[in-house]
Amino acid sequence: MPTATPLPTPVRAALAGGDGLISRRDLLGVGIPRTTISRWIIQDRLVPLANGIYADPVVLRSLDPWVRFRLRTRAFLIVSPPNAAAIGWSAVVLHGMPTVGAPPDVPSAVRPSRTRSGSNRTVNGHTRFGAVPDRWLGEVDGIRVVHPAFTAVDLGRRVDRLTALIVADAAARRDRSRDSLAGAFDDIAEWPGAGRAAWAVRNADGEAESALESAGRYAFIRAGLPPSRSNVWVGEYLPEFRLDHYWAERRVGVEADGLAKYRRDPETAMRDEKRREWRLQELGIRVLRYGWAVALGSPDALAGQVRLLLDAPAPPPPGRLRTWSGDEGRAVLGLPFGVRDRPRTLTVR
Repeated sequence: MPTATPLPTPVRAALAGGDGLISRRDLLGVGIPRTTISRWIIQDRLVPLANGIYADPVVLRSLDPWVRFRLRTRAFLIVSPPNAAAIGWSAVVLHGMPTVGAPPDVPSAVRPSRTRSGSNRTVNGHTRFGAVPDRWLGEVDGIRVVHPAFTAVDLGRRVDRLTALIVADAAARRDRSRDSLAGAFDDIAEWPGAGRAAWAVRNADGEAESALESAGRYAFIRAGLPPSRSNVWVGEYLPEFRLDHYWAERRVGVEADGLAKYRRDPETAMRDEKRREWRLQELGIRVLRYGWAVALGSPDALAGQVRLLLDAPAPPPPGRLRTWSGDEGRAVLGLPFGVRDRPRTLTVR
């Protein structure tokens, strides 16, 4: 297949400056005639993502599906009416929250209205109409978007419980509490299917720091295990280690084992992990690890393993054992908030 002729340098520069997007006005501004724009679209040198908003098809095809969906969301909102705001998965990607599965076919926006129903769907996006109070509206990187908590509750009306919990945990972490989720639920309570969102709001944990940790929590909750504390620091005199899930009374810690820590230096990561395991055992803490395959494929087996540890007699700690919350541990060690989860800035309109 022949290689497409590269776009002119001014156009590629404008695309880079526009975060991968360029408008018809910008193209005309750098001297590209309308007839040339139309020819480039036919030749697949430009692809329209919304009315008068284009992207480089070569770049677009190289992107992760969710990154591509974020680009389409931005394009759709740029040309939407001024009072429209990204909602649903479109809001999730703009906020940089965890995503699950494959992205929707088209972006979604909401236009505040006194009515609670009605929508308009085009090939470029889906616009709904709903009673969204102003306090839940803001902007991220210049794009109108609803608040993470409102996004989580709205999604919770339609998705499965695991997905709802992943997004709700992320929203609670942004606000350091469930209060915003509860407030958003109050404002969505009369929307169709709102009752389905109540479970995720009730079980959300602002201390959970990843989608994998939320998946582990889901396995524990559905099995009826005693509640664990998320990302608690443990140590004798100072915070030494942070455990993703911790049952202090039984001295049981469970770790969500993602792959990121092994990618940069696998040998060092494994050596540090062994050293960490030895020290935790020395403190009298029994540790279990899990990954995505177990959390999603065998949640009952994961919960059963944890139950066995919780039911077994806890070994006496050899010395003093203290715990600190995630924020307390960071403060003692002088670590800034957000070292593992730096949220995007939401500007309230």
